[in-house]
Amino acid sequence: MARAYANQSRFVGTVSGLVKEMRPWQWYKQSILLLGIVFSENLFDPVAVTNVTVGIVAFCAITGTTYIGNDILDIEEDRNHPRKKHRPIASGQVSIPVAVSFAFLLFVVGLSLSWYLGPLFLLVVCTYLAQNALYSSFLKDIVIVDVMVIAVGFVLRAIAGVVAIDVYLSPWLVVCTFLGALMLALGKRRHEMVVNDDPAAARATLAEYTEETLDQLLVVVLAALVVSYSLYTFYRGGMWMMATLPFAVFAAFRYHFLAHTQDLGGDPKFLFGDRPFLVNLVVWGLLVIAVLYEVPPRLIEMIT
Repeated sequence: MARAYANQSRFVGTVSGLVKEMRPWQWYKQSILLLGIVFSENLFDPVAVTNVTVGIVAFCAITGTTYIGNDILDIEEDRNHPRKKHRPIASGQVSIPVAVSFAFLLFVVGLSLSWYLGPLFLLVVCTYLAQNALYSSFLKDIVIVDVMVIAVGFVLRAIAGVVAIDVYLSPWLVVCTFLGALMLALGKRRHEMVVNDDPAAARATLAEYTEETLDQLLVVVLAALVVSYSLYTFYRGGMWMMATLPFAVFAAFRYHFLAHTQDLGGDPKFLFGDRPFLVNLVVWGLLVIAVLYEVPPRLIEMIT
């Protein structure tokens, strides 16, 4: 009886660990695929919604594969990290053979769904896999390149969302996504630098970064992001889109403030626990949708 209970507990622990390995709390990363359908004004097209949903599921499976692969390769570094040492593979909750088998299953599911969405979507997914393989192999150990590669991963997600519904890929989407992701990546590096007694033991590149350098880079990228989004609202968004600019600026400034005062740069999901940031994000999103789908002009016509 005790043996059966132990086996059951081990099975439940393994399943729970595999779910954790997929990082379900990092849903915000896959939400990048929604940018294309929103800004292309196809949010209420059922076919487009279905394709983007399938694309998100495909990317969840593919990113799950990369997370498991990275955790296997980084097992020794993770065991020296104050937070990552609790990850299922690093802690021994999930054995490496089981993790490899599950990763292969996710890989097959992700590629199958990607093929269903078409060759271009599959190409983006394969590019994402290649980028992650190169990052895990050696790019993560090259200063500045490491954070830029992370940002490129978010850009590939944004491109995948556009490819899934076969619409025009705006360069503004690429630029703003890259800069926003780069800002988060730099914030994460700064957080790792601050919380670790021996940063280099947790991540090799932290031996070459300094807190001052990361702060300067963070400010530069934040400024570039604000300018880029401003130019988009001026030249592509139209008069009404300019109304969203204060909310975008507040979001960037609020992140910078929280990263320096509450050490929230380590995991952006904690931003959603900050009420001012969350309220601002919701208002910005609703305002963007209202502008893109011509709600203000229609209201003016009704009034006049």
